[in-house]
Amino acid sequence: MAVAEEVREMLHTGTLTQVMQNEERLAQAAAHDPAALEALRAAIAGDDQAVAIAAVHAAAHVDDAAAADVLEAALRDPRPFLREHSAWAFELRRPRATAIPPLVELVIAGGFGGMIAQRTLEAWGDDAPEAVVEHLTDALRTRTDAPVRRRLTETLGLIRDPRALPHLDRAAHDPGEDAAVREAARDALDDARFGDALALGSEYAAGSDSRGAHAELTIAQLFLGADIDAGLRTVGSGNNGGIATLLVRLGDALIGDAPSDGGRSDRAASAPAAVGRVLTLSRGADSAHTAEAAADQPSRHAYAPIHLPVAAASVEDTWSNFVAARRGIARALAEHGPVHAIHLRMADVGTFAAWDVANALGIPVIFTAAPDPHALIESLEHSGALTRQNFGEHDARDRYWFRARLVRDLARRADHTVLMPRERLRADLQRLVGIEIDDAAQYTPVAEGIDIGVIDAAVDEARAVAQGADPEPVLAELAELLRALPAHRRGLPLLVSVGRLHRVKGMSSIVEAWADPEVREHCNLLIVGGNLARPSADEAEQIARIDALVDPAERAAQGLLLVGHRPNETAARWVAAARFGIPGLAAPHGVYVCGSMKEEFGLAILEAMAAGVFVIAPLRGGPATYVESGRTGVLVDTSDVGRLRAAIATGLARAADEPDARAAASRALVSERFSIHTMARTLAGIYRAAHERRAAAPLSTESDQHA
Repeated sequence: MAVAEEVREMLHTGTLTQVMQNEERLAQAAAHDPAALEALRAAIAGDDQAVAIAAVHAAAHVDDAAAADVLEAALRDPRPFLREHSAWAFELRRPRATAIPPLVELVIAGGFGGMIAQRTLEAWGDDAPEAVVEHLTDALRTRTDAPVRRRLTETLGLIRDPRALPHLDRAAHDPGEDAAVREAARDALDDARFGDALALGSEYAAGSDSRGAHAELTIAQLFLGADIDAGLRTVGSGNNGGIATLLVRLGDALIGDAPSDGGRSDRAASAPAAVGRVLTLSRGADSAHTAEAAADQPSRHAYAPIHLPVAAASVEDTWSNFVAARRGIARALAEHGPVHAIHLRMADVGTFAAWDVANALGIPVIFTAAPDPHALIESLEHSGALTRQNFGEHDARDRYWFRARLVRDLARRADHTVLMPRERLRADLQRLVGIEIDDAAQYTPVAEGIDIGVIDAAVDEARAVAQGADPEPVLAELAELLRALPAHRRGLPLLVSVGRLHRVKGMSSIVEAWADPEVREHCNLLIVGGNLARPSADEAEQIARIDALVDPAERAAQGLLLVGHRPNETAARWVAAARFGIPGLAAPHGVYVCGSMKEEFGLAILEAMAAGVFVIAPLRGGPATYVESGRTGVLVDTSDVGRLRAAIATGLARAADEPDARAAASRALVSERFSIHTMARTLAGIYRAAHERRAAAPLSTESDQHA
């Protein structure tokens, strides 16, 4: 089909996720259509922002020198989303001297656009190093603000050209430069003098010495959106959500570490002999916690902090850490190698950087794929909030296009792809992501898991307190919080939610649903999560919404306890206490509520179910595969506050119906299907198979042109 026909079809048919998928088809058509540019120019100028983005990427594939004119026009377009997508598309073209200055301007601006421009300039540095170095050094002569100078210096360090070295050496040793600028220069010089971090790592990271059929493997796992420590002290703060808990528990289970309950979990038959060491990489913001946690843990599960120079006040800031993340990951894998496979999750800067590193080092990649952000895009389009006419503006904030393509490419190209179970898994991934999952050698559904022993210990303690025992310190802290409630509210059950204070987690929606007098008069609301002392931008936004609903000075009087984040085991005990109550302070038969706009699986929901608590969970995503609506919980469209309010009321009414039988059924289901040790056994086999396939037929370590 000619490009003009493809564009016409994209303009008039299909959803936003289908437009994103059809980008590939449009690019293929553009590569073979001599008349493509006229239709692509018109699409870029049009008001359908999704098709305009697809047209920009298609233009990069046109075999015509004039295609660079189209891309440069987009690079200078007043619409920011087009400038960024053009910078991304330009990576596939030969260097163009007149496009270098606007790319440098994007680097100066930072964020996602700066990261994309850095990658294009890095690619162009192979063929036009002199021009790239000249423009970067010119910018350094005129810019004085430290964050900008750090980004420019960092980008200069990506250009493998001797002309860059004197500028880097000067910056590295100039006491007048900001420390972050000097650090960026030193890191670049280290790579230049002692070998690129990727080349340095290739000798040690890729596990070439342990290819025997029975050798124990070293597995790396990563999430740079959180400061992960073995004690899970910061879970619920910032971006430290369920993924942090999962990686700690899974890493311990993979090496057969003793469970925290002293042996009551299913560990006895679970230790996966295939895995000898686990390396968990995360953001390295809190070195004291990291060092303390490492001292408490067996060396077979090691924690490696990756230093990121930009403090991420928002998700957008994280993209400015791409180069540092890539360099830090490569060095960590070299230091802790050989590494036989790396497991990536999430469509974020850490995964993107690690994918680059793994390709360069020849390390097999296992990727957990979910239709995220695809399902959210579909939901927002259905609600009318996201349209073809505003998609680009939303994309400039939430990076939907990039994240969706990263998921699609990784799902297809990883050595193995793990899938989160959903009710209509095959249909959803085909419709939303554009991948077929029939190949069992490539795709395996694997349910995430929790540590049942932690939950059982929490249930035992909560039950004992309900029967009159003195509370241990964790439940004593909860009791003290409950004493802040007015006397007339201390006989009410608890409605509990545990998680990050972020708009996708819907905490303000929970407060809005609860604040209705018809609900509020029947329960108190306990929200566990968020850094209340130093909130991130996302946390501050949720706190402001909550404060608009309930006067902060009146929270306790109204029955709202907003207590901030707590360690995972503390949260588990408080959720268990909602089931049994605390004499004189909280009635039994409380309810757990998850208000997430999307929940691909829902570990906190599983933990609540394992504790025997009735749950309110999102209708879309993973919870529908394990919540028996009306029996163990209620599934609800959480985007509708009215429906969420009704579901909470239903949950409070049903929680007291046959509570022991329901609790036993919930725990049995979680124990049988969602144990962390069951998950570890399955993944260990996948890691072993991926390593052996790669060892038998080594793949090229040339970095793919992905995302």
